[in-house]
Amino acid sequence: MPRYKKSQARAYCKENMKGIWAAIPYPFDKNDRIDEGAFRADIRHYIDNLKIKGFFVGGLIGEFWCLTKEERLRGQAIAADEAGEVPIIAHTGHTSAKECVELIDAAAEAGCTYAIVGNPYLGTGGIPERVRAFFKYVCDNTELGVSLFNFGSSGYLMSPELVRQIVDENESICCIKNAAPMNHCDEVREAVGRDIVVSNPMESHWFFNRAYNKQQTFMSGPDPFLMQRKGNLGMDRYTRLIDEGNLEEAWTAREAMNDARRVQEKWIWGPWSRGAFSIPALKTWMDLMGMHGGPSRPPMIPLKPAEREELKRDLAAVGLVD
Repeated sequence: MPRYKKSQARAYCKENMKGIWAAIPYPFDKNDRIDEGAFRADIRHYIDNLKIKGFFVGGLIGEFWCLTKEERLRGQAIAADEAGEVPIIAHTGHTSAKECVELIDAAAEAGCTYAIVGNPYLGTGGIPERVRAFFKYVCDNTELGVSLFNFGSSGYLMSPELVRQIVDENESICCIKNAAPMNHCDEVREAVGRDIVVSNPMESHWFFNRAYNKQQTFMSGPDPFLMQRKGNLGMDRYTRLIDEGNLEEAWTAREAMNDARRVQEKWIWGPWSRGAFSIPALKTWMDLMGMHGGPSRPPMIPLKPAEREELKRDLAAVGLVD
């Protein structure tokens, strides 16, 4: 059950949601089931070797659109159990507000720290009054702290004004993951940043957000486990240097990752920005680095053997695989 009262969700989140978080996928086994052993092993790697401070499960990276309800429930429960005291934010977004409530209640029961709800799409059409009605129903009927997940692939972005209204109307809204351009994030931060945690989830923006906007958490993307490996924690290093006030050295450390960023842009974010969720490339990247990506489900198309070899060469060239 929640570690805080509903009325305390914002204060708890402000105090505790800190540092680098990762949005993580579910590996599937040869029988097309969530591979629990592989998933647990990856979580241990993220915590023990990569120093990741929290996890977003069951979202876009987690392929929620192709999971059954039972798999969504099981996945968030496994994550909460394996992570222990490391916080979990479970994506519980759904076209049905009622089903969203059931997923949030199950996340709370499993020990997840927060829920996160993506922009409701079918039925709302991005119409502000309908979006507000969706979140009002969800928050009125749950106790767990809820983060908004504002992302354009839902068909629309919530405006800063709409975000402000939703925050004003629902005391359990404690955070927003705002996957939007920097100027939009700045406007959202101005609108609600005094009340809730605001996170721009792009690693390419993280230096500026941490150093100048005092963003308390990177919540969240796959970058912490795709661009770091044991013994080479570039993102963690430049973040620590920022926090120590050494911005010049932090910038040098940040810029040292540019070759890896170009590989990620080629295989992950470039296709993503064109509307193609590049989960097969992301999971193959994980496999090549020794994690457990595994297959994706339809409608995703696996990488061809030649593409896999090209990705392997690209990763080797930037020191992410041997």
